Amino acid sequence: MTYEEKVRWLRRYQNSLRRERELADEVEQLHARACKVTPALTGMPGGPSDGQSLPRAVESIVQAQQELQAQINQCGDIRREVVDALAQISSPRDHEIMRRRYILGQRWEDIAVAMHLEYRWVTRSHHRAVDRLILTPESPT
Repeated sequence: MTYEEKVRWLRRYQNSLRRERELADEVEQLHARACKVTPALTGMPGGPSDGQSLPRAVESIVQAQQELQAQINQCGDIRREVVDALAQISSPRDHEIMRRRYILGQRWEDIAVAMHLEYRWVTRSHHRAVDRLILTPESPT
């Protein structure tokens, strides 16, 4: 795998977490919409409701919750794969840089400050560590 392919493979966990947060927000919005009780205050008389708004709301919430649970499971699987890949790194400092970047999702600046290192040193160490990683090409991207 090339350097870029390895980085893309390692970033899968943060991408999966982002999708999980989006789904959780969607579930929350669906709950809020279903619980919203505001009368329509217009001068126009409303037509009769079909009486199915609550069952439809519950159905959409259940479906969104199922999607969220599937994403949570997928996120856990990806995290385990990334953690296993990072276990190859023998240098504690390089391992910490990679863990902070790909598991915690920290920016280079934050990693450098937290570890009391120079920004350029962190990025160079990262590049060397990624180059040394052995990832299988058949791993999903």
